[in-house]
Amino acid sequence: MRDTARIVAAVAATAVAGAVVLAARATDRRSAAAAPLDLSGFPGRLVLFTDAGCRRCDQAKAVLAAAGAEFTEAAFDREPERLHAAGITAVPLLVGRDAAGAEVGRIAGRLGRRSLGRLLVRMG
Repeated sequence: MRDTARIVAAVAATAVAGAVVLAARATDRRSAAAAPLDLSGFPGRLVLFTDAGCRRCDQAKAVLAAAGAEFTEAAFDREPERLHAAGITAVPLLVGRDAAGAEVGRIAGRLGRRSLGRLLVRMG
C-alpha cells in the first residue's frame, strides 16, 4: 500500500511539473508576441526568427515555403547577440512589415496557413 501511495505521489508531482513547464512556454510565446523589437538591421518584409533543432521553426519554414512567401531567416545559433539585442526572446517568431518597413503583425510559436494568410493581408 505504501508503494502505491508513493507511485501516485510521484505521478502527481510529475504531472504538476509538466503543467508548470507548459505554462511557462506559453508565457514566453505571449511575451515574444508583445515585446517591442528593434528590427532595423533585418532586411525583408517577412522576418522569421529561428534556432537550430527547433521543430516549430522547421514547420514554420515549411509553411512559408509552401505558401511561396519570401522571407528572411535570422537564427539564434548563428547570431545570438544580434537577436538578443533586437529583443527576440523566443522562437519561432515571424514578423511582417508593410512596404514602408513598419511592423504590421507577429506570429509567435506555431505558424499555420490561416494565420500566415491573415498576416500577409495586413502587410498589403
